[in-house]
Amino acid sequence: MTSAKTPEELRLLRERLEDALDGRVLSDPEELAYYGSDRCRGGWPVRASLIALPRTVAEIQATVRICAELGVAIVPSGGRTGLAGAATATSGEVVLSLEKMRRVLEVDADARTLRCEAGVTLEEVQGAAASAGLLYPVDFAAKGSAQIGGSLATNAGGVKVIRYGLTRDWVLGMRVVLASGELLELGGALVKNNTGYDLRQLFIGSEGTLGVIAEVTLQLCAAPAATIVALAAVPSDDALLGLFGQLRRAPLTLAAFECLDHGCIERVREHRGVANAPFAEAHAAYALIEVEAPEGSDAVVEATRDQLLEVLAEAQESGVMADAVLAQTSAQARGLWSLREDISESLHRHTPFKADVALPVAEVAAFLRSFRPRVAARLPEIPVLVFGHVGDGNLHLNLLRPEGLDLEDFLGRCHSFEDELFALVREHRGSISAEHGIGLLKRDHLHYSRSPLELSIMRGIKKLLDPAGLMNPGKIFPTNT
Repeated sequence: MTSAKTPEELRLLRERLEDALDGRVLSDPEELAYYGSDRCRGGWPVRASLIALPRTVAEIQATVRICAELGVAIVPSGGRTGLAGAATATSGEVVLSLEKMRRVLEVDADARTLRCEAGVTLEEVQGAAASAGLLYPVDFAAKGSAQIGGSLATNAGGVKVIRYGLTRDWVLGMRVVLASGELLELGGALVKNNTGYDLRQLFIGSEGTLGVIAEVTLQLCAAPAATIVALAAVPSDDALLGLFGQLRRAPLTLAAFECLDHGCIERVREHRGVANAPFAEAHAAYALIEVEAPEGSDAVVEATRDQLLEVLAEAQESGVMADAVLAQTSAQARGLWSLREDISESLHRHTPFKADVALPVAEVAAFLRSFRPRVAARLPEIPVLVFGHVGDGNLHLNLLRPEGLDLEDFLGRCHSFEDELFALVREHRGSISAEHGIGLLKRDHLHYSRSPLELSIMRGIKKLLDPAGLMNPGKIFPTNT
């Protein structure tokens, strides 16, 4: 599959798309740059030919058919909050943006389902669920921008996976436009459908390489009656895992267990211009803990709070926790959560090199014991910060660019460390990508997490559903494989 190469080919493509989309086609250089990439800056070119903005499923089909007929590849685009380059056009592709498809089509409170178009943001999905007294529990910091179709395409995780699972656990059905322009309807609102292969799962996590997710039906659940939030300070990574184990064994409903090291706290304080720290002394690491109360009555909430305090006191006695603070109000709870959720924004000025990895929970501390010294040995001038969802084994590893170090030089040094990093991940039985996908960023390292047989099967699925290589070429696999 190629892009439109000559002015005449591009003119014809634009005319066909404008006719199909009632003129909703963009070509201004600033618009091409804006829609042509996600948040990952990996050194590859950003070269979109046109931006198509369909408003209906039929218009998505028309766009795909025109591109297929003219031999032009497509990059499906959501909120472009991804961090792996999966929504980046590098070779003159048409970017098919779902941002005009923003309707919540139906909320069935009795069945606890929600049906919406793919361009609805995660925050809008959560708001529509809340208006019916329900919850869509997948949650992460970019929810105001991230679109639901993109969250399916990357199988987004977030901060409460240990309680509610990944995006794929909440998808009942979807409508997908294939590379042929045909519409595939999968699942609907059925809870049970035991009729062979579950094709939904092929498209969840496929990063737009198999088709365009146009519409989604989600399962909802009851919202927790109340939540209690605490921030715990721990003396080491091993202690962090020890505290997690004590909470897991306690009679508590653990909704989140996030980790961040002291450097993250310092960067957030610096970013906000705030002098006060959560604790009088610095500690090696911190755990952001959220538990759910089974009922919303004052007595039950207070009893749950007391249970949590008891576990934390035992953890302090056993040496796995140094100190803790419990939120007494919802505002204080939001303040504690913001220490975790504001980390990424606070690191922007440092242009960090990010690595999103997953490990068995039991391997997290051992991995970090090896990882930190290796960075110090190989990249001694580069600071490293770690935060993430340690309750499900997902760590976000951040290498920060020192002041005065050229960006290209910095990225080159970090990339030179990738093979050693991913080999270490494999050594600890982990995955090179926990929730951000493969995209362009990690495609050359996929063999660290997938066997040759798995890769062969995955390429076969791609070839079957997209024989001409129309959909998001070069993502997950190089275009020549």
